[in-house]
Amino acid sequence: MTDLRNGQPCSPSGELWCPFPSLTNAHAEQADRQSLDWLARHRLLDGQLRQSDRIGRQRSGHLAARTNPEVSAEMLRLLSDWYVWLFAFDDGYCEDRERGSRPGPLARTTALLARVIDPEPPSGEVSGPAGAYAPALREIRDRIAAQASPSQLFRWECTVRDYLSAQVWEAANREAGTVPGLSEYVAMRRHAGATYTCLALVDVAAGYEVPAEEADGPSLRRLRDLTANLVSWDNDLYSHAKETAGGQGHHNLVEVLARHHRCSPAEARQSAVAMRDAEMLAFVELSRTIHAGGSDAASAYARSLGLWLRGHIDWSCNSSRFDVPTPPARH
Repeated sequence: MTDLRNGQPCSPSGELWCPFPSLTNAHAEQADRQSLDWLARHRLLDGQLRQSDRIGRQRSGHLAARTNPEVSAEMLRLLSDWYVWLFAFDDGYCEDRERGSRPGPLARTTALLARVIDPEPPSGEVSGPAGAYAPALREIRDRIAAQASPSQLFRWECTVRDYLSAQVWEAANREAGTVPGLSEYVAMRRHAGATYTCLALVDVAAGYEVPAEEADGPSLRRLRDLTANLVSWDNDLYSHAKETAGGQGHHNLVEVLARHHRCSPAEARQSAVAMRDAEMLAFVELSRTIHAGGSDAASAYARSLGLWLRGHIDWSCNSSRFDVPTPPARH
């Protein structure tokens, strides 16, 4: 584990500033095992041993447990399975050097997957590269539908479609070898990282619903944007070394800032930390406003987003997902 500011070891709770308590769900280990079994049963990464091993070691169930520490075992299992689907699609398809740099074929794949979560899905099996991912995605959608209100389900479906569209944006940049501009990056990164899809399930998993006028109102929408930015930028800070080593650093805040400010990676990292600290301060201040004047459900939701931020940092510091790959030995 590395301190992002000076290269020194960081504490298990994470070096990045986050003024929310560190909690974990008691069912973490169970969720992790069950989700890996679910991944294998759906054969999402058949024939992709490196990606399958990577997901098996990164403790995806613990991400769900850290970010949703107070939900039931059943709901934690659903969240963990969704996170594993996202990791599998990211690693097995979007980050694939050939598939992930071809926006045309990827657009067709994501269009099929978006169709799968419609109220009336397409009849018959989905063929082609989406074949393995489609039935697993539909299963997740139907499990969410059994727990969520129609409004909650619709919000989640919208975030999934936005996530899928953002993968095409990334693929187009990879094909062109483009580092996006800062404004464009900030706007698109929070969709590409799938954080909104997870935040749409926070109240579903906890068993309550924020009233529509608040859920879709300016305060909670802004709080979700802040959360998605923070999760994305924290992820970029933790993953930058790994992505740089793998030649995949274009979609990373550090790289974008280095290009934007024409500065060194070290200076860009400092700018990225300053950006996320300012975003965290805005999150704290808005959360206080919501706690003071919002409904009980809105206040509970704001509290849960704070726990999500802390849980993501805790998991990132302890997961193997951001390990820099060891170069092959020379003979």
